[in-house]
Amino acid sequence: MTMAKAIQRGTRTLALGGALLMVFLLPKASAEDHVTLGRLFTHVGDFSLGEATNRTDYESVNAQTHRLYIAKMGSAQLLVFDTDKAKLVANREGYGKITGVLAVPELHRVYASVPGAGALSALAVGLGMLGLTSGTGKVVVFDAVALQEIARLPGGVFPDGIAFDGADGRLFVSDEFGGAVTAFDVKANKALTRIELKGEAGNVQYDRLSARIYVSVQSRDELAIIDPTRLSLVGRIKLGGCKHPHGLAIAPDAAIAYVACDENDVLVTIDLAAARVLRTLPVAHDPDVLAIDAGAHRLYVASESGTLSTFAIADSRAPIALGDVFVGEGAHAVAVDPLTHRLFLPLADVGGRCLLRVLLPRD
Repeated sequence: MTMAKAIQRGTRTLALGGALLMVFLLPKASAEDHVTLGRLFTHVGDFSLGEATNRTDYESVNAQTHRLYIAKMGSAQLLVFDTDKAKLVANREGYGKITGVLAVPELHRVYASVPGAGALSALAVGLGMLGLTSGTGKVVVFDAVALQEIARLPGGVFPDGIAFDGADGRLFVSDEFGGAVTAFDVKANKALTRIELKGEAGNVQYDRLSARIYVSVQSRDELAIIDPTRLSLVGRIKLGGCKHPHGLAIAPDAAIAYVACDENDVLVTIDLAAARVLRTLPVAHDPDVLAIDAGAHRLYVASESGTLSTFAIADSRAPIALGDVFVGEGAHAVAVDPLTHRLFLPLADVGGRCLLRVLLPRD
Protein backbone atom coordinates (compact mmCIF):
# COMPACT_ATOMS: atom_id res chain seq x y z
CA MET A 1 0.00 0.00 0.00
CA THR A 2 1.35 3.45 -0.86
CA MET A 3 1.57 6.05 1.88
CA ALA A 4 -1.10 8.19 0.24
CA LYS A 5 -3.42 5.21 -0.08
CA ALA A 6 -3.08 4.44 3.62
CA ILE A 7 -3.91 8.04 4.46
CA GLN A 8 -6.94 8.12 2.19
CA ARG A 9 -8.39 4.97 3.75
CA GLY A 10 -7.79 6.31 7.26
CA THR A 11 -9.29 9.71 6.71
CA ARG A 12 -12.55 8.23 5.49
CA THR A 13 -13.30 7.04 9.02
CA LEU A 14 -10.98 8.90 11.40
CA ALA A 15 -10.67 12.48 12.53
CA LEU A 16 -7.66 14.53 11.50
CA GLY A 17 -5.73 13.68 14.67
CA GLY A 18 -6.00 9.96 13.98
CA ALA A 19 -5.04 10.46 10.36
CA LEU A 20 -1.88 12.29 11.38
CA LEU A 21 -0.80 9.30 13.44
CA MET A 22 -1.49 6.94 10.57
CA VAL A 23 1.02 8.74 8.36
CA PHE A 24 3.83 6.88 10.07
CA LEU A 25 2.12 3.68 11.23
CA LEU A 26 3.12 1.05 8.68
CA PRO A 27 2.56 -2.73 8.81
CA LYS A 28 5.41 -5.02 9.82
CA ALA A 29 6.28 -7.82 7.44
CA SER A 30 5.84 -11.40 8.55
CA ALA A 31 8.80 -13.31 9.92
CA GLU A 32 7.82 -16.33 7.83
CA ASP A 33 8.92 -16.16 4.21
CA HIS A 34 8.75 -18.57 1.29
CA VAL A 35 10.35 -18.17 -2.12
CA THR A 36 8.17 -19.66 -4.86
CA LEU A 37 9.79 -18.44 -8.04
CA GLY A 38 8.69 -21.07 -10.54
CA ARG A 39 10.09 -20.97 -14.04
CA LEU A 40 10.83 -17.22 -14.21
CA PHE A 41 13.72 -16.76 -11.76
CA THR A 42 16.64 -18.37 -10.01
CA HIS A 43 16.98 -17.42 -6.35
CA VAL A 44 20.59 -16.14 -6.13
CA GLY A 45 20.44 -15.62 -2.37
CA ASP A 46 19.40 -13.54 0.62
CA PHE A 47 21.86 -11.02 2.05
CA SER A 48 21.76 -9.21 5.36
CA LEU A 49 20.76 -5.55 5.54
CA GLY A 50 21.01 -5.44 9.33
CA GLU A 51 18.24 -5.57 11.89
CA ALA A 52 14.61 -5.81 10.86
CA THR A 53 12.64 -2.64 10.24
CA ASN A 54 8.99 -1.85 9.61
CA ARG A 55 9.48 -0.76 5.99
CA THR A 56 12.01 -0.36 3.21
CA ASP A 57 11.42 1.85 0.17
CA TYR A 58 13.06 2.91 -3.10
CA GLU A 59 16.41 1.64 -4.43
CA SER A 60 18.84 2.92 -7.05
CA VAL A 61 21.63 1.07 -8.90
CA ASN A 62 24.96 2.43 -10.10
CA ALA A 63 26.10 -0.48 -12.27
CA GLN A 64 29.52 1.04 -13.01
CA THR A 65 30.55 1.18 -9.35
CA HIS A 66 28.60 -1.96 -8.35
CA ARG A 67 26.64 -0.01 -5.78
CA LEU A 68 23.00 -0.39 -4.81
CA TYR A 69 21.51 2.36 -2.66
CA ILE A 70 18.54 1.37 -0.51
CA ALA A 71 16.16 3.50 1.55
CA LYS A 72 15.73 1.60 4.81
CA MET A 73 12.78 3.80 5.55
CA GLY A 74 11.66 2.58 8.96
CA SER A 75 15.19 2.71 10.40
CA ALA A 76 16.03 6.14 8.94
CA GLN A 77 19.04 4.73 7.09
CA LEU A 78 20.51 5.04 3.61
CA LEU A 79 22.21 1.71 2.87
CA VAL A 80 24.98 0.98 0.37
CA PHE A 81 25.21 -2.60 -0.90
CA ASP A 82 28.11 -3.87 -3.01
CA THR A 83 26.45 -5.88 -5.80
CA ASP A 84 29.76 -7.46 -6.87
CA LYS A 85 30.78 -8.72 -3.42
CA ALA A 86 27.16 -9.19 -2.33
CA LYS A 87 27.47 -7.45 1.02
CA LEU A 88 26.42 -4.32 2.86
CA VAL A 89 29.34 -1.88 2.85
CA ALA A 90 28.01 1.34 4.36
CA ASN A 91 25.03 3.15 5.82
CA ARG A 92 24.12 6.65 6.85
CA GLU A 93 21.57 7.12 9.57
CA GLY A 94 19.77 9.74 11.61
CA TYR A 95 17.47 11.09 8.90
CA GLY A 96 14.08 10.39 10.47
CA LYS A 97 12.66 8.52 7.51
CA ILE A 98 14.08 8.06 4.00
CA THR A 99 11.73 7.32 1.11
CA GLY A 100 13.15 8.08 -2.34
CA VAL A 101 16.76 7.56 -3.41
CA LEU A 102 18.50 8.18 -6.74
CA ALA A 103 22.13 7.70 -7.75
CA VAL A 104 23.31 10.04 -10.52
CA PRO A 105 26.65 8.59 -11.75
CA GLU A 106 27.57 11.52 -14.00
CA LEU A 107 27.45 13.86 -11.01
CA HIS A 108 28.96 11.40 -8.51
CA ARG A 109 25.99 12.22 -6.32
CA VAL A 110 23.24 10.34 -4.47
CA TYR A 111 19.97 12.08 -3.60
CA ALA A 112 17.57 11.01 -0.86
CA SER A 113 14.06 12.15 0.03
CA VAL A 114 13.70 12.70 3.77
CA PRO A 115 10.16 13.48 4.99
CA GLY A 116 11.18 13.31 8.65
CA ALA A 117 9.68 11.40 11.57
CA GLY A 118 8.04 11.96 14.92
CA ALA A 119 5.06 13.96 16.12
CA LEU A 120 6.19 17.30 14.69
CA SER A 121 6.82 15.83 11.23
CA ALA A 122 3.46 14.05 11.34
CA LEU A 123 1.80 17.34 12.25
CA ALA A 124 3.59 19.10 9.38
CA VAL A 125 2.38 16.41 6.98
CA GLY A 126 -1.19 16.76 8.18
CA LEU A 127 -1.13 20.55 7.90
CA GLY A 128 0.56 20.28 4.51
CA MET A 129 -2.24 18.05 3.25
CA LEU A 130 -4.62 20.88 4.19
CA GLY A 131 -2.44 23.45 2.44
CA LEU A 132 -1.55 25.18 5.71
CA THR A 133 2.22 24.70 5.56
CA SER A 134 4.92 24.10 2.96
CA GLY A 135 6.25 21.21 5.07
CA THR A 136 9.53 20.31 6.75
CA GLY A 137 10.73 17.57 4.39
CA LYS A 138 14.26 17.64 2.98
CA VAL A 139 16.18 16.42 -0.04
CA VAL A 140 19.65 15.36 1.11
CA VAL A 141 22.60 15.42 -1.30
CA PHE A 142 25.45 12.94 -0.74
CA ASP A 143 28.87 12.53 -2.31
CA ALA A 144 28.63 9.08 -3.92
CA VAL A 145 32.23 8.09 -3.14
CA ALA A 146 32.53 9.01 0.53
CA LEU A 147 28.76 9.04 1.14
CA GLN A 148 29.22 12.31 2.99
CA GLU A 149 26.36 14.77 3.18
CA ILE A 150 26.86 17.80 0.92
CA ALA A 151 23.61 19.69 1.29
CA ARG A 152 20.08 19.63 2.70
CA LEU A 153 17.45 21.25 0.51
CA PRO A 154 13.75 22.02 1.20
CA GLY A 155 11.66 19.05 0.03
CA GLY A 156 8.11 20.11 0.88
CA VAL A 157 5.49 18.19 2.83
CA PHE A 158 6.40 14.58 1.97
CA PRO A 159 9.23 14.25 -0.61
CA ASP A 160 9.19 10.88 -2.35
CA GLY A 161 10.14 10.00 -5.96
CA ILE A 162 13.20 11.55 -7.63
CA ALA A 163 14.06 12.12 -11.32
CA PHE A 164 17.12 13.65 -12.98
CA ASP A 165 17.15 15.73 -16.15
CA GLY A 166 20.76 15.76 -17.36
CA ALA A 167 20.06 18.06 -20.30
CA ASP A 168 18.97 20.91 -18.05
CA GLY A 169 20.99 19.95 -14.99
CA ARG A 170 17.90 19.71 -12.81
CA LEU A 171 16.47 17.36 -10.25
CA PHE A 172 12.72 16.88 -9.74
CA VAL A 173 11.24 15.48 -6.52
CA SER A 174 7.59 14.59 -6.07
CA ASP A 175 6.00 16.02 -2.92
CA GLU A 176 3.37 13.33 -2.44
CA PHE A 177 1.12 14.93 0.17
CA GLY A 178 2.01 18.48 -0.82
CA GLY A 179 0.57 17.91 -4.30
CA ALA A 180 3.56 19.34 -6.12
CA VAL A 181 6.96 18.69 -7.68
CA THR A 182 10.02 20.59 -6.46
CA ALA A 183 12.73 21.46 -8.99
CA PHE A 184 16.40 21.84 -8.03
CA ASP A 185 19.54 23.16 -9.70
CA VAL A 186 22.08 20.35 -9.20
CA LYS A 187 25.15 22.54 -9.77
CA ALA A 188 24.17 25.19 -7.27
CA ASN A 189 22.44 22.73 -4.92
CA LYS A 190 19.43 24.98 -4.54
CA ALA A 191 15.67 24.76 -4.92
CA LEU A 192 14.30 26.57 -7.98
CA THR A 193 10.52 26.35 -7.68
CA ARG A 194 7.51 24.26 -6.74
CA ILE A 195 5.22 23.15 -9.55
CA GLU A 196 1.68 22.64 -8.24
CA LEU A 197 -0.26 19.59 -9.49
CA LYS A 198 -3.57 20.06 -7.63
CA GLY A 199 -3.41 16.41 -6.63
CA GLU A 200 -1.24 13.87 -4.80
CA ALA A 201 2.11 13.35 -6.51
CA GLY A 202 3.20 9.75 -7.04
CA ASN A 203 6.39 8.73 -8.78
CA VAL A 204 8.23 11.04 -11.18
CA GLN A 205 10.36 10.24 -14.25
CA TYR A 206 12.27 12.07 -16.99
CA ASP A 207 11.85 11.07 -20.64
CA ARG A 208 14.83 11.92 -22.84
CA LEU A 209 12.94 11.70 -26.14
CA SER A 210 10.16 14.11 -25.29
CA ALA A 211 12.40 16.14 -22.94
CA ARG A 212 9.62 16.19 -20.37
CA ILE A 213 9.09 15.26 -16.75
CA TYR A 214 6.10 12.99 -16.05
CA VAL A 215 4.36 12.57 -12.71
CA SER A 216 1.63 10.17 -11.59
CA VAL A 217 -1.12 12.25 -10.01
CA GLN A 218 -2.77 9.77 -7.69
CA SER A 219 -5.93 11.60 -6.67
CA ARG A 220 -6.76 12.70 -10.24
CA ASP A 221 -5.97 9.44 -12.12
CA GLU A 222 -3.72 11.41 -14.46
CA LEU A 223 -0.17 11.68 -15.72
CA ALA A 224 1.06 15.27 -15.40
CA ILE A 225 3.52 16.68 -17.95
CA ILE A 226 6.15 19.22 -16.88
CA ASP A 227 8.47 21.25 -19.11
CA PRO A 228 11.81 21.00 -17.23
CA THR A 229 13.25 24.07 -18.96
CA ARG A 230 10.33 26.42 -18.35
CA LEU A 231 9.59 24.73 -15.01
CA SER A 232 5.87 24.67 -15.66
CA LEU A 233 2.98 22.23 -15.98
CA VAL A 234 2.22 21.94 -19.70
CA GLY A 235 -0.34 19.13 -19.92
CA ARG A 236 -2.16 16.17 -18.44
CA ILE A 237 -2.96 12.69 -19.75
CA LYS A 238 -6.15 11.15 -18.40
CA LEU A 239 -5.51 7.52 -17.45
CA GLY A 240 -8.72 5.76 -18.37
CA GLY A 241 -9.17 2.46 -16.55
CA CYS A 242 -6.68 3.41 -13.83
CA LYS A 243 -7.51 4.07 -10.18
CA HIS A 244 -4.85 5.77 -8.05
CA PRO A 245 -1.71 5.74 -10.28
CA HIS A 246 1.51 5.65 -8.29
CA GLY A 247 4.38 3.60 -9.76
CA LEU A 248 5.85 4.93 -13.01
CA ALA A 249 8.54 3.85 -15.48
CA ILE A 250 9.41 5.06 -18.98
CA ALA A 251 10.82 2.82 -21.71
CA PRO A 252 14.20 4.09 -22.93
CA ASP A 253 14.23 5.36 -26.52
CA ALA A 254 10.52 4.78 -27.02
CA ALA A 255 8.54 7.57 -25.27
CA ILE A 256 6.27 4.90 -23.79
CA ALA A 257 5.27 5.08 -20.12
CA TYR A 258 4.03 2.37 -17.78
CA VAL A 259 1.90 3.28 -14.77
CA ALA A 260 0.88 0.98 -11.91
CA CYS A 261 -2.59 1.67 -10.50
CA ASP A 262 -2.80 0.35 -6.95
CA GLU A 263 -6.54 0.63 -6.29
CA ASN A 264 -7.63 -1.59 -9.18
CA ASP A 265 -4.40 -3.60 -9.76
CA VAL A 266 -3.67 -2.75 -13.38
CA LEU A 267 -0.71 -1.65 -15.49
CA VAL A 268 -1.46 1.11 -18.00
CA THR A 269 0.71 1.62 -21.11
CA ILE A 270 0.78 5.20 -22.44
CA ASP A 271 2.02 6.63 -25.73
CA LEU A 272 3.59 9.87 -24.52
CA ALA A 273 3.84 11.45 -27.97
CA ALA A 274 0.16 10.86 -28.71
CA ALA A 275 -0.84 11.45 -25.06
CA ARG A 276 -3.14 8.42 -24.97
CA VAL A 277 -3.55 5.09 -23.24
CA LEU A 278 -2.63 2.11 -25.42
CA ARG A 279 -3.65 -0.80 -23.23
CA THR A 280 -4.45 -1.91 -19.70
CA LEU A 281 -3.27 -5.21 -18.21
CA PRO A 282 -3.77 -6.85 -14.79
CA VAL A 283 -0.91 -7.01 -12.28
CA ALA A 284 -0.42 -8.51 -8.82
CA HIS A 285 -2.40 -6.99 -5.96
CA ASP A 286 -1.39 -3.50 -4.73
CA PRO A 287 1.41 -2.66 -7.24
CA ASP A 288 4.03 -0.12 -6.23
CA VAL A 289 7.56 0.19 -7.69
CA LEU A 290 8.41 -0.48 -11.36
CA ALA A 291 11.80 -1.28 -12.90
CA ILE A 292 12.90 -1.78 -16.51
CA ASP A 293 15.76 -3.97 -17.73
CA ALA A 294 16.31 -2.47 -21.20
CA GLY A 295 18.85 -5.08 -22.30
CA ALA A 296 16.62 -8.00 -21.41
CA HIS A 297 13.43 -6.24 -22.61
CA ARG A 298 11.73 -6.83 -19.28
CA LEU A 299 9.43 -4.74 -17.11
CA TYR A 300 9.03 -5.65 -13.44
CA VAL A 301 6.21 -4.51 -11.17
CA ALA A 302 6.71 -5.11 -7.44
CA SER A 303 3.71 -5.07 -5.14
CA GLU A 304 2.80 -4.58 -1.49
CA SER A 305 1.36 -8.10 -1.57
CA GLY A 306 4.90 -9.43 -2.12
CA THR A 307 4.20 -10.71 -5.63
CA LEU A 308 6.31 -9.65 -8.61
CA SER A 309 4.71 -9.28 -12.06
CA THR A 310 6.94 -9.66 -15.12
CA PHE A 311 6.29 -8.38 -18.65
CA ALA A 312 8.17 -8.76 -21.91
CA ILE A 313 8.57 -5.37 -23.60
CA ALA A 314 10.49 -6.14 -26.78
CA ASP A 315 7.59 -4.24 -28.31
CA SER A 316 7.36 -1.44 -25.77
CA ARG A 317 3.87 -0.52 -26.97
CA ALA A 318 2.48 -3.99 -26.30
CA PRO A 319 3.75 -5.56 -23.05
CA ILE A 320 3.23 -9.30 -22.73
CA ALA A 321 2.57 -10.74 -19.27
CA LEU A 322 5.04 -13.53 -18.47
CA GLY A 323 3.67 -14.37 -15.04
CA ASP A 324 3.54 -13.50 -11.35
CA VAL A 325 5.70 -14.98 -8.59
CA PHE A 326 5.62 -14.49 -4.84
CA VAL A 327 8.95 -13.08 -3.65
CA GLY A 328 8.38 -12.29 0.03
CA GLU A 329 6.12 -10.42 2.42
CA GLY A 330 6.18 -6.70 1.67
CA ALA A 331 8.50 -6.97 -1.35
CA HIS A 332 7.11 -3.77 -2.85
CA ALA A 333 10.35 -2.29 -4.24
CA VAL A 334 12.50 -3.66 -7.06
CA ALA A 335 15.70 -2.52 -8.78
CA VAL A 336 17.62 -4.11 -11.67
CA ASP A 337 21.32 -4.20 -12.51
CA PRO A 338 21.44 -3.53 -16.28
CA LEU A 339 24.74 -5.39 -16.68
CA THR A 340 24.06 -8.61 -14.76
CA HIS A 341 20.23 -8.47 -15.06
CA ARG A 342 19.93 -9.35 -11.38
CA LEU A 343 16.90 -8.11 -9.45
CA PHE A 344 17.11 -6.70 -5.93
CA LEU A 345 14.11 -6.75 -3.60
CA PRO A 346 14.57 -5.68 0.05
CA LEU A 347 12.45 -7.43 2.68
CA ALA A 348 11.87 -5.44 5.85
CA ASP A 349 11.54 -8.28 8.36
CA VAL A 350 12.38 -11.94 7.81
CA GLY A 351 12.85 -13.67 11.14
CA GLY A 352 14.08 -10.48 12.79
CA ARG A 353 16.47 -9.47 10.01
CA CYS A 354 16.20 -7.10 7.06
CA LEU A 355 17.25 -8.98 3.93
CA LEU A 356 18.01 -8.24 0.30
CA ARG A 357 16.54 -10.99 -1.88
CA VAL A 358 18.44 -11.31 -5.17
CA LEU A 359 16.93 -13.01 -8.21
CA LEU A 360 18.23 -13.83 -11.68
CA PRO A 361 15.81 -14.21 -14.60
CA ARG A 362 15.79 -17.55 -16.38
CA ASP A 363 16.13 -17.55 -20.15
